[in-house]
Amino acid sequence: MSAFLVSIHWAGAQSGAASGLYQIISGNYDECCGIGGDFRFSLPNESQGFVRLAVDPQGNTAAMTFLGEDGQTVFSVVPCPPGDPINFRLDYGFVFSKSFVFHVDPGPPPYQTYWNYTVSNSTDRLRIDGTLGTAQQNCVDVPTQFSHSNVVAVLLPGPRLRTMEFSKDGALLFIQGKAGWTNVIEASTDLLIWTPISTNLMPNTLCPVCPYILFRDAVSTNLVRRFYRCFEIP
Repeated sequence: MSAFLVSIHWAGAQSGAASGLYQIISGNYDECCGIGGDFRFSLPNESQGFVRLAVDPQGNTAAMTFLGEDGQTVFSVVPCPPGDPINFRLDYGFVFSKSFVFHVDPGPPPYQTYWNYTVSNSTDRLRIDGTLGTAQQNCVDVPTQFSHSNVVAVLLPGPRLRTMEFSKDGALLFIQGKAGWTNVIEASTDLLIWTPISTNLMPNTLCPVCPYILFRDAVSTNLVRRFYRCFEIP
Protein backbone atom coordinates (compact mmCIF):
# COMPACT_ATOMS: atom_id res chain seq x y z
CA MET A 1 0.00 0.00 0.00
CA SER A 2 1.44 3.37 -0.95
CA ALA A 3 1.68 6.12 1.61
CA PHE A 4 1.30 9.88 1.26
CA LEU A 5 4.42 11.39 2.86
CA VAL A 6 4.76 15.07 3.70
CA SER A 7 7.39 16.93 5.72
CA ILE A 8 6.09 19.82 7.80
CA HIS A 9 7.82 23.15 8.38
CA TRP A 10 6.68 25.58 11.08
CA ALA A 11 5.01 28.72 9.72
CA GLY A 12 4.91 32.23 11.07
CA ALA A 13 1.86 33.92 12.52
CA GLN A 14 0.14 37.10 11.42
CA SER A 15 2.65 39.11 13.44
CA GLY A 16 5.48 38.13 11.12
CA ALA A 17 7.43 36.25 13.81
CA ALA A 18 7.82 32.51 13.44
CA SER A 19 7.48 29.83 16.04
CA GLY A 20 10.88 28.40 16.80
CA LEU A 21 14.09 28.67 18.77
CA TYR A 22 15.76 32.09 19.01
CA GLN A 23 19.33 32.64 20.20
CA ILE A 24 19.95 35.55 22.56
CA ILE A 25 22.76 37.78 21.25
CA SER A 26 22.58 40.71 23.68
CA GLY A 27 20.66 42.18 26.60
CA ASN A 28 20.46 42.47 30.38
CA TYR A 29 18.82 40.49 33.16
CA ASP A 30 18.20 41.97 36.65
CA GLU A 31 17.18 40.53 40.01
CA CYS A 32 16.04 42.93 42.68
CA CYS A 33 14.26 43.69 45.88
CA GLY A 34 16.12 41.46 48.35
CA ILE A 35 18.22 42.84 51.21
CA GLY A 36 21.35 41.75 49.32
CA GLY A 37 20.72 44.45 46.75
CA ASP A 38 20.18 44.37 43.03
CA PHE A 39 22.09 42.10 40.66
CA ARG A 40 22.59 42.68 36.93
CA PHE A 41 23.81 40.11 34.41
CA SER A 42 24.70 40.50 30.76
CA LEU A 43 23.07 38.14 28.30
CA PRO A 44 23.62 35.63 26.85
CA ASN A 45 25.03 33.47 29.63
CA GLU A 46 24.92 29.82 30.65
CA SER A 47 21.52 30.19 32.30
CA GLN A 48 19.88 32.22 29.54
CA GLY A 49 21.04 31.57 26.01
CA PHE A 50 17.83 30.95 24.05
CA VAL A 51 14.17 31.88 23.79
CA ARG A 52 11.53 29.49 22.48
CA LEU A 53 8.49 31.12 20.91
CA ALA A 54 5.30 29.18 20.19
CA VAL A 55 2.68 31.03 18.15
CA ASP A 56 -0.87 29.75 17.66
CA PRO A 57 -2.12 31.51 14.51
CA GLN A 58 -5.64 30.17 14.93
CA GLY A 59 -6.08 31.41 18.47
CA ASN A 60 -3.87 34.47 17.84
CA THR A 61 -1.96 33.71 21.05
CA ALA A 62 1.65 32.98 21.93
CA ALA A 63 3.87 31.49 24.64
CA MET A 64 7.52 32.33 25.28
CA THR A 65 10.11 30.50 27.38
CA PHE A 66 13.64 31.52 28.37
CA LEU A 67 16.08 28.62 28.07
CA GLY A 68 19.59 27.90 29.23
CA GLU A 69 22.42 26.80 26.97
CA ASP A 70 21.36 23.20 27.64
CA GLY A 71 17.94 23.92 26.17
CA GLN A 72 16.16 23.41 29.50
CA THR A 73 13.66 25.79 31.05
CA VAL A 74 16.04 27.93 32.93
CA PHE A 75 17.20 29.63 35.86
CA SER A 76 14.13 29.08 37.94
CA VAL A 77 13.94 30.96 41.21
CA VAL A 78 13.17 29.05 44.38
CA PRO A 79 10.69 31.03 46.51
CA CYS A 80 10.91 31.42 50.26
CA PRO A 81 10.05 29.31 52.13
CA PRO A 82 11.45 26.64 49.76
CA GLY A 83 8.87 25.20 47.42
CA ASP A 84 8.28 24.58 43.76
CA PRO A 85 10.51 26.64 41.48
CA ILE A 86 9.16 29.48 39.36
CA ASN A 87 9.65 28.61 35.72
CA PHE A 88 10.27 31.44 33.28
CA ARG A 89 7.58 30.48 30.80
CA LEU A 90 5.21 33.25 29.74
CA ASP A 91 1.82 32.04 28.56
CA TYR A 92 -1.32 33.83 27.40
CA GLY A 93 0.48 36.22 25.04
CA PHE A 94 -1.57 38.42 22.71
CA VAL A 95 -0.42 38.69 19.08
CA PHE A 96 -0.44 42.08 17.36
CA SER A 97 0.87 43.12 13.95
CA LYS A 98 4.37 44.01 15.15
CA SER A 99 4.53 42.80 18.73
CA PHE A 100 3.46 40.34 21.41
CA VAL A 101 2.17 41.36 24.82
CA PHE A 102 2.42 38.94 27.76
CA HIS A 103 0.53 40.17 30.81
CA VAL A 104 -0.70 38.24 33.83
CA ASP A 105 -1.88 39.82 37.09
CA PRO A 106 -0.83 38.19 40.35
CA GLY A 107 -1.84 34.57 40.19
CA PRO A 108 -2.99 32.24 42.96
CA PRO A 109 -1.11 31.57 46.23
CA PRO A 110 1.43 30.72 47.40
CA TYR A 111 3.62 32.84 45.10
CA GLN A 112 1.13 35.05 43.23
CA THR A 113 3.41 35.16 40.21
CA TYR A 114 2.85 37.95 37.69
CA TRP A 115 4.54 39.11 34.49
CA ASN A 116 4.37 41.97 32.03
CA TYR A 117 6.45 41.68 28.84
CA THR A 118 6.44 43.40 25.47
CA VAL A 119 8.14 41.65 22.57
CA SER A 120 8.73 43.55 19.35
CA ASN A 121 9.30 41.30 16.38
CA SER A 122 10.33 41.04 12.76
CA THR A 123 10.61 37.95 10.59
CA ASP A 124 13.83 36.74 12.19
CA ARG A 125 14.42 38.47 15.53
CA LEU A 126 12.80 39.50 18.80
CA ARG A 127 13.35 42.53 21.07
CA ILE A 128 12.27 41.66 24.63
CA ASP A 129 11.58 43.89 27.64
CA GLY A 130 9.62 43.06 30.77
CA THR A 131 9.41 41.93 34.38
CA LEU A 132 8.32 38.73 36.13
CA GLY A 133 7.84 38.71 39.88
CA THR A 134 6.06 37.41 42.94
CA ALA A 135 3.54 39.57 44.77
CA GLN A 136 3.94 37.46 47.93
CA GLN A 137 7.18 38.06 49.85
CA ASN A 138 7.90 35.77 52.79
CA CYS A 139 11.66 36.33 53.17
CA VAL A 140 13.43 39.68 52.91
CA ASP A 141 16.65 38.17 51.55
CA VAL A 142 15.06 36.64 48.42
CA PRO A 143 14.63 38.63 45.18
CA THR A 144 11.04 39.14 44.10
CA GLN A 145 11.43 40.85 40.71
CA PHE A 146 13.27 39.54 37.66
CA SER A 147 13.59 41.80 34.63
CA HIS A 148 14.84 41.62 31.06
CA SER A 149 15.80 44.75 29.14
CA ASN A 150 17.03 45.34 25.61
CA VAL A 151 17.20 41.60 24.96
CA VAL A 152 17.72 40.78 21.29
CA ALA A 153 17.24 37.21 20.07
CA VAL A 154 17.62 35.98 16.47
CA LEU A 155 15.75 33.06 14.93
CA LEU A 156 17.83 29.93 14.44
CA PRO A 157 17.09 28.06 11.22
CA GLY A 158 15.44 24.76 11.96
CA PRO A 159 16.59 21.37 10.70
CA ARG A 160 15.79 20.47 7.09
CA LEU A 161 13.86 17.27 6.43
CA ARG A 162 12.98 15.53 3.19
CA THR A 163 11.91 12.09 2.05
CA MET A 164 14.64 10.36 0.04
CA GLU A 165 12.64 7.29 -1.03
CA PHE A 166 9.74 5.04 -0.17
CA SER A 167 10.22 1.28 -0.52
CA LYS A 168 8.94 -1.98 0.95
CA ASP A 169 11.16 -1.20 3.96
CA GLY A 170 9.46 2.14 4.63
CA ALA A 171 10.19 5.81 4.08
CA LEU A 172 13.80 6.94 4.21
CA LEU A 173 14.15 10.40 5.76
CA PHE A 174 17.14 12.70 5.30
CA ILE A 175 17.61 15.33 8.05
CA GLN A 176 20.22 18.09 8.14
CA GLY A 177 20.83 19.98 11.36
CA LYS A 178 23.35 21.44 13.77
CA ALA A 179 26.30 19.35 14.94
CA GLY A 180 26.04 18.30 18.57
CA TRP A 181 22.32 19.08 18.85
CA THR A 182 19.66 16.44 19.51
CA ASN A 183 17.22 15.96 16.65
CA VAL A 184 13.68 14.71 17.31
CA ILE A 185 11.53 13.39 14.45
CA GLU A 186 7.76 13.27 14.95
CA ALA A 187 5.11 11.60 12.79
CA SER A 188 1.36 11.96 12.41
CA THR A 189 -1.47 10.55 10.32
CA ASP A 190 -3.88 13.47 10.84
CA LEU A 191 -1.73 16.57 11.63
CA LEU A 192 -3.37 16.66 15.08
CA ILE A 193 -1.62 13.99 17.11
CA TRP A 194 2.18 13.87 16.78
CA THR A 195 4.32 11.02 18.10
CA PRO A 196 8.13 11.04 18.47
CA ILE A 197 9.57 8.24 16.34
CA SER A 198 13.31 8.96 16.49
CA THR A 199 15.78 10.90 18.64
CA ASN A 200 19.36 11.25 17.45
CA LEU A 201 22.43 13.31 18.26
CA MET A 202 23.52 15.12 15.11
CA PRO A 203 27.10 13.96 14.41
CA ASN A 204 29.96 16.44 14.12
CA THR A 205 31.19 15.39 10.67
CA LEU A 206 32.45 17.23 7.61
CA CYS A 207 31.07 16.80 4.08
CA PRO A 208 29.19 19.01 1.59
CA VAL A 209 25.79 18.23 3.19
CA CYS A 210 26.93 17.48 6.76
CA PRO A 211 25.91 17.14 9.45
CA TYR A 212 22.99 14.87 8.64
CA ILE A 213 21.26 11.67 9.72
CA LEU A 214 19.21 9.08 7.81
CA PHE A 215 16.17 7.45 9.40
CA ARG A 216 14.11 4.57 8.00
CA ASP A 217 10.46 4.62 9.13
CA ALA A 218 9.42 0.97 8.82
CA VAL A 219 5.97 1.71 10.30
CA SER A 220 5.05 3.82 7.26
CA THR A 221 4.67 0.72 5.07
CA ASN A 222 1.35 -0.06 6.78
CA LEU A 223 -0.13 3.44 6.55
CA VAL A 224 -2.05 5.22 3.83
CA ARG A 225 -0.98 8.66 5.02
CA ARG A 226 2.05 9.81 7.02
CA PHE A 227 3.26 13.33 7.91
CA TYR A 228 6.66 14.21 9.37
CA ARG A 229 8.19 17.13 11.22
CA CYS A 230 11.36 17.57 13.27
CA PHE A 231 13.00 19.95 15.72
CA GLU A 232 16.34 20.30 17.48
CA ILE A 233 17.41 20.68 21.12
CA PRO A 234 20.78 22.20 22.08
